[in-house]
Amino acid sequence: MQHPFSKLKLKSRASNIPDADPAVTSGKPPSTKQIYQSRLNYGVNFGSSFVLEKWIFGDLFGETKGDSELDAVSSLVDKHGVDDTRAKFENHWNSYVTDDDWKWLADHQVNSIRLPIGYWDVDGGNFTSGFKFEKYKAVYANAWSIIKKKYIEPALKHQISVLVDIHGLPGGANDSGHSGESGCNGGFWKDDKAQLEMAKLSGWVANDLKNYENIAGIQVVNEANFADPPKKQTTYYAAAITEIRKSDKSVPVVISDGWWPDQWVKWVQQEQGDDGYIGIVVDEHVYRCFSDSDKKKSAEQIIDDLNGDVLTNLNDNGKGVDFIVGEWSCVLDQQTWDHTKGNRDDLVVKYGQHELQAIEKRASGSYFWTFKFQSGNGGEWDFKTMTDKGALKPFPKPSNPPSDDQFKQAVDNATNNHANYWKDQDPKGKYEPDLFKDGFSTAWKDADSFAKFNASRIGRKEALKRSRLLEALANKKGSQKNIWEWEQGYDEGLKEFYNATIH
Repeated sequence: MQHPFSKLKLKSRASNIPDADPAVTSGKPPSTKQIYQSRLNYGVNFGSSFVLEKWIFGDLFGETKGDSELDAVSSLVDKHGVDDTRAKFENHWNSYVTDDDWKWLADHQVNSIRLPIGYWDVDGGNFTSGFKFEKYKAVYANAWSIIKKKYIEPALKHQISVLVDIHGLPGGANDSGHSGESGCNGGFWKDDKAQLEMAKLSGWVANDLKNYENIAGIQVVNEANFADPPKKQTTYYAAAITEIRKSDKSVPVVISDGWWPDQWVKWVQQEQGDDGYIGIVVDEHVYRCFSDSDKKKSAEQIIDDLNGDVLTNLNDNGKGVDFIVGEWSCVLDQQTWDHTKGNRDDLVVKYGQHELQAIEKRASGSYFWTFKFQSGNGGEWDFKTMTDKGALKPFPKPSNPPSDDQFKQAVDNATNNHANYWKDQDPKGKYEPDLFKDGFSTAWKDADSFAKFNASRIGRKEALKRSRLLEALANKKGSQKNIWEWEQGYDEGLKEFYNATIH
C-alpha cells in the first residue's frame, strides 16, 4: 500500500504551476540560448543509446530472452560482474556517436537531437533507490558525465541542441519494454513515490544542465498511457514542472500527449490562462504502422489522410500551445503494403515528405526514430537510409536577409490591407491598425534575429507570440479590446518574413 504521505507531498508540489520566464526577454532580441530553446528543429532520436532496445542494438543482451535495459544489465552482471558490465556499457555509450557522426548530422542540417535516457542514468544512479535498478546502480556511475561530455558538449560545438528525454521511468509510463524495465504495465502511474522521485529528478536535471546553451527542453515522460480523465498525468506533470522551475525558469518542459493532443491543449490553455505563460511543449508521436485502422489502409490512403489527421481539430486552433513531433518514421505495416498497388520505394519517399510537410506547418520540431542500428541499416526506421533515399529533407531555411526597404514595403502593405479590410467590413467600427503594425514589425524582427543564427527559423511560435504580446500589453500599446489586431499582425509578420526569405 502507498504511504499517504507521499501522495500528499506530490499533490502539494503540483498545486500551482508557476509561470515561466518569457521565451524572449522584453525589449531585447532573442539570445542564442533562447534561439536554441525556440527554433524550428529538424532532428533525430538517439534510440538505444542510454535506453537499450534489443532490435536496435543487440550486443549487450547476450543470451537473455528479455528485451529491456533491465534484462540486459541484470544478465550481464550475473555473468560477468559489475566492473566488466560497466566497462561494456561505457564502451557502448562512448562509441555510439563519433566525430564523423556529428559532422554528418551538421552537414545534413540536423540541428537538434532527442536523447532518450533512463532514470538510472541520472547523477550516478542516485535516483534508483527503492526501484528495480538500485541493484545495478554501480554500472551507471559515469553515465551522466558521459552524457554531458560525449553528447551535450559535442552537439554544442556543431550548434546542435539536445532535447533531454527522461524516457525510462520506474514501473514504466506505458506497457512497452522501452521504458527500460521488463513486464512494465504503466506501473509508474500507480506509484506516487515513483512520481514524486521523478519530479525531483527532473528538477535535478534542470539545475545541472542550466548553464548549457543548447538544451532544447527537458521531457518529463515518454509516451504516457492514454487516460481519460488523466488525473495521474496532470498531477505528475504539474509536480515535475514545479520542480524544474525552481532551478530553471526558461527551459521548455515537454510532456507527452498520451495519444490525444487535444486533451493536453485544453490542459495547457487552462493552466496558463489568457495572459500567462508556463513554457510547456506537448509531444505528439506520428506512427501509422501500429493501429488496426491504419493496417487496413493502403499507403496512398495513409499519405492522403496525413494533412487532415496530424495535429488537427485542436481547441481554439491550439492557441498558446506549441507541439513537437518527438517520434515518427517512414514505416508502414506489411498489411498496409498488401493493400497497396504503387511502387513501395516511391511511396515511402512520398510518405516521409508528406509527414514533414504536416509537421512543418503544425509543430516546432521533429525527431525521426531512429539515428542508427548496430548492424546494417534499419530500413524505413533508419534516418541515414531514409535521408539517402530522399524521404527526409531538412526544413527549408531563410536565405538572403531582407533589406530595410523590403521590410518597410511589407509592413505598409500588410497594415493597409488590414485597415482597408476592416473599413469595408465594419465602417463604424473602431480599429487600431497601429497595433497590427506593431505586431507585424515585432514578428519580422524576431524572425530576422533567428535567421542570423545559422539561418534558424522560429519553431515555438506560440511561446514567442505570447511573450511579445505580454510585453506589448505591459507597454500599454493600444486598447485591450483590440489586442487581437496585434496578434494578427504578429502572425502576418512571420508569414511575410518567410515568404520573402524562403524560396
